[in-house]
Amino acid sequence: MTRSLANDSPETTDRTFDALSRLDAVDAFKLACMESGKGLDAIAREMGWSLAHAKRIVSTARYFPTYEDLPRFCAVVGNRLVLEWLLVSARRLGAPSRRDALSCNGLIFRIGELFSEAGDVGQAGQEAIADQRLEPVELRRLIKELRDVVVKALTLIGDLRTQERALVAAPRAHA
Repeated sequence: MTRSLANDSPETTDRTFDALSRLDAVDAFKLACMESGKGLDAIAREMGWSLAHAKRIVSTARYFPTYEDLPRFCAVVGNRLVLEWLLVSARRLGAPSRRDALSCNGLIFRIGELFSEAGDVGQAGQEAIADQRLEPVELRRLIKELRDVVVKALTLIGDLRTQERALVAAPRAHA
């Protein structure tokens, strides 16, 4: 059974898809592999790929599996992140996604926001286990707080990847 990154409320789904739209393809594949909990060698073996082929798919080079491989890839990694990324990208009809340029101060601020969200997860977790019982409402709150971390992280990853590519394309002197 494959999991979806955006499988709860419409509001969370919209925010998650917006964050997912900020990723580029290589990050969608990397995230799908990480979410699987499997090593790249295991994924390659299950896909019938060489390890070198699998490494190229998660490298920053523009090399991706064929579209015929995508359903099997999703089954092997146990999630639909790559397909969700494709859907979000298709919804944009080829228009570039909104990405924010980062200054050093902006990066510090964004990392602070990410840690703040992680703190909310910790607080929700503490409250959930205070009575030594987990209730559905507590689990839903934990999932919501974790989803907030994922959205912030995906958004930051997408913005960093865009900035990385822009810097590589137009190298400048670093003093």
